[in-house]
Amino acid sequence: MANDVEQIKSRLDIIEVVGEYIRLKQSGQNWKGLCPFHGEKTPSLMVHREKQIWHCFGCGLGGDVFEFIEKIENVEFPEALEILARKAGVELTSRQGGGPEAGKRLRLFHLLEVATAFYREQLKSSASGAVARAYLAKRGVTPESVADFSLGYAPPEWDKLTNHLRNNGFSIEEALLSGVAMKSERGPGVYDRFRDRLLFPITDAQSRVVGFGGRTLDPEAKEAKYINSPQGPIYNKSLILYNLDKAKLYIKEAGCAVLVEGYMDIIGSWEAGVRNVVATSGTALTPEQVKLLKRYTNELRLAFDADLAGRTASERGIDLALQAELEVKVIKLPQGKDPDDAARVDAVGFKSAVESALPIGDYAFATVLGQVDTTTREGKKQAAKLLLAAIVKLPDPVDRDYYLKRLARELDVDERSLRERLPVNRTPVAGASPEPVTEPVAKPSREQLLSERLLVLLVGFGPELWPLTLGLEAGMIAPVWAELYRQAALQYSERQRVDFDELAQELVHEPTTNRLINILSLRAEHDFADVDPREARQEFEQVARELKTNYHKRSLKFLSDAIAQAEHAGQNDKLEELKLKYREVTVELTQLQR
Repeated sequence: MANDVEQIKSRLDIIEVVGEYIRLKQSGQNWKGLCPFHGEKTPSLMVHREKQIWHCFGCGLGGDVFEFIEKIENVEFPEALEILARKAGVELTSRQGGGPEAGKRLRLFHLLEVATAFYREQLKSSASGAVARAYLAKRGVTPESVADFSLGYAPPEWDKLTNHLRNNGFSIEEALLSGVAMKSERGPGVYDRFRDRLLFPITDAQSRVVGFGGRTLDPEAKEAKYINSPQGPIYNKSLILYNLDKAKLYIKEAGCAVLVEGYMDIIGSWEAGVRNVVATSGTALTPEQVKLLKRYTNELRLAFDADLAGRTASERGIDLALQAELEVKVIKLPQGKDPDDAARVDAVGFKSAVESALPIGDYAFATVLGQVDTTTREGKKQAAKLLLAAIVKLPDPVDRDYYLKRLARELDVDERSLRERLPVNRTPVAGASPEPVTEPVAKPSREQLLSERLLVLLVGFGPELWPLTLGLEAGMIAPVWAELYRQAALQYSERQRVDFDELAQELVHEPTTNRLINILSLRAEHDFADVDPREARQEFEQVARELKTNYHKRSLKFLSDAIAQAEHAGQNDKLEELKLKYREVTVELTQLQR
């Protein structure tokens, strides 16, 4: 296991891994970005390429690349190991560990990989798969796309996949848990969920197959055109956006995500050259999916007929996107065309429509004013009602003000009367899960901040500042930093110098202390790129003085309480000793405060 970890770390660059999830910008020797683990508008997450670590100075989280994946993907170490092993191209020597639940999940992921390969082979060469091959050819899907999206075909037999899985060492229970098999209603047996359907593997953001979508190929079929895998241990449709694994880098490059409805819309868009495209697989956009998108972009472009002024807006999750402060735009497609059709008929025109998407407010105005006769009194009232319902959903007050003024001009009515009729925005939309409440980040104490600052200064300007630490004891430092300061002071007393990198190596088996050193290094490089040593010395003296002052004040409080207890107990000898100590501390405190 240890060899696997080291091999993965040697092959991966933490900048690239973290950069897949958040936008990073170089800042000196470090990279910085908005922390995905707490709400912030100013970047406080720092990533260090040389040390291969990250740390957020806002919420205090940090660590190596494994800890980042564990937190961002909400997984335990074994799954983080699997994710990073795939990124690094490392074949794990052990797939065990993490407890029975983690082992079960890894088994299900492996089962779905085997099922995907089975379906692909059926599409490629089986006689019954000819109808699926003909359908794809008729729709214009290229062989490259068939391979890129791992398209497959579920044969019409009742248990062909189930038997294949059993022959590959999987149990019936695992087939049921994965969603590819179903229990028979007529007896104890099981049968394949997908039969005689074109199969679209559904992957998570790490390209792991978590389920399937199946399209019927029989135009006369009475059952649903599309069926999907059921919710299960590894498939939660609220957390999945189809094609996100392939699109996320393109989303970051383009600065926006294009949202479509279905699997074929994705493939058609992809073949037209629009690669920053994801789909909800026909369901309404969920808060979890919005949160997922916000890892990569602040702008969402909708490539379907989304009427903000009507019920469709809520059904498509536009309200949720607006609440999350995503910039929402609408791609105007030819009437009656879905993205797949539009992309195949005119790829250049489709790309142009994506690039010239209208802000949601402009789209609402164009839609309503194009459908309602505003030359009549009733038409003005109807347009006002529809557009006010759209305007109130816009999160930015500047946008709301702009569109209210525009509506007053368009309808030639008094703006004040429109403002009075502006409805109350009762969000979130019905049926939507509320956004999870973010726990407030606990603020560090003044003593913690001062202690960290003192050590950061020592990391950045150690040779000039260590001689000034005379009289500064570990007990004066906040507990979280005290042991590190003690270790560093000990090294200084022995060698007349402190090398924090050496100290980190010496304390490699003390992960907490080692991590604190890494935090200090990041902070020093970030804060002191352009600081003059003289300024650093002045700040150090001020910080040290305040730490000593706080320590002496605490000592006086402690001595005062002890004196009261000694007086009460009649302990005269101890009382005199305490009073003498109290006077000594008082003198030291007075000198510090001069």
